[in-house]
Amino acid sequence: MHENEHYNELITLITGTVRNLSLYPRTHPTIQTAVKRANEILHKLLSTQREIVIAVIKNTLLVEKTPFYTTTKGIEEFIDRLARIEINGIIFYRTINEKELLVLFESLTIPVEELAKQGGIAVRLKNLGVKGIEIKKIEEDIKTEIFKTYTAARDEIFNIMSELRLGHIPERTKIKELISDLNDAMLKDKNTLLCLTMLQDYDEYTFNHSVNVGILSLSLAQELGFKSDELLYIGLAGILHDIGKTRVPREIILKPSKLSTEEWVEMKKHPVHGRNIIKEIGGISDTTANFVLYHHLRRNLSGYPGLNGITAQPEGSKIVAIADTYDSMTTLRPYQKRFDPRESLDFINNRSGEDFEPDYVKAFIKALGIYPAGSVVRLDTNEIGVVSKVSVTDPQRPSVKLVMDETGGTINRIEEVSLEEKDPSTHQYKRTIVGTVGAAQQGLIDLNKYLK
Repeated sequence: MHENEHYNELITLITGTVRNLSLYPRTHPTIQTAVKRANEILHKLLSTQREIVIAVIKNTLLVEKTPFYTTTKGIEEFIDRLARIEINGIIFYRTINEKELLVLFESLTIPVEELAKQGGIAVRLKNLGVKGIEIKKIEEDIKTEIFKTYTAARDEIFNIMSELRLGHIPERTKIKELISDLNDAMLKDKNTLLCLTMLQDYDEYTFNHSVNVGILSLSLAQELGFKSDELLYIGLAGILHDIGKTRVPREIILKPSKLSTEEWVEMKKHPVHGRNIIKEIGGISDTTANFVLYHHLRRNLSGYPGLNGITAQPEGSKIVAIADTYDSMTTLRPYQKRFDPRESLDFINNRSGEDFEPDYVKAFIKALGIYPAGSVVRLDTNEIGVVSKVSVTDPQRPSVKLVMDETGGTINRIEEVSLEEKDPSTHQYKRTIVGTVGAAQQGLIDLNKYLK
């Protein structure tokens, strides 16, 4: 079962059991079965994590920062209940057991006034000897905010493309506002946003890819010093660059093998379709439409579509072209292997001057780092880790989340270490990257686990 499916079932069990305790006694089979299953799921999740956090931020329920936008009556009552007893966070630790879970669920059914007389829910749990659960007041952190912004952008692209596939032109779209939000998020915490572009999801590839290209385009444009209006045009072009594929037959878009000559002719029409769709939607500048039209033209004018009177690839199109190539190469798909981020940067750099603008390629490498987020690296300690944060002071020394120890054993508890850390006795670096690992070994690593 996928981790998100465990989260879904856990929330259903918790909220449903709290609700059912107002109908049945604690000994009822419905309650006992739910408590047992909730305990099983928690221990399954806690086998690879130190703790599991359930929180309510801005009226949204989250498990380990994964938001649940679909609500049920039980979830609504659960959120309201936490608000009334003035808490918004519950943390589960590895010592959790069925008895402690039942105490928690029962505590959440006690009238607010009675619970207050007992000192509140945290004091009640402590007095009853509960050690595997902690009650906290949790503030929304920047990472959660950024993840919600990313998800909102992906959902909006999904809605737009779905409408277009049905032959409808969306009457209203929030995409301009969302690009502005992504631009703000980039300024707040670039590392977190770039990590999100490396998350792997076959089912959502088309929509994730669109958002990723928007984010990567913004990152490069910011690095190059483009101004606010220009950032909006470029970010929009990035997120809408493939919108024209909604007018290309799905069997061509989804074909897992090489396209025929006739199919390739149809595929190459998508930039023109994209430009036309943007004009039909309205409210988006001709500049953005133009950037979308020429994102496959290439610097040496060898791409497509035709020149149509221009003599050079537009600047925004040059940016989107680099971002599109990088994300396409670093994304795992059923019919295409995932290239390592370092390999992808090397490929782009090797095509610098031909396909891509040299100064833009240099800026892109600088923005992402020598070892971009998502790179799987081997350290001189023989440990293996996933790059999670690029260092501003030394690009050779990012932060990594360790995946395997020096003996090749899997590390269950996720640990993030900075490669800038030195041994205080020798003043030598504790760890240094010696290279990236091969694609075969990378394929065994669930990047989603280390980049969220």
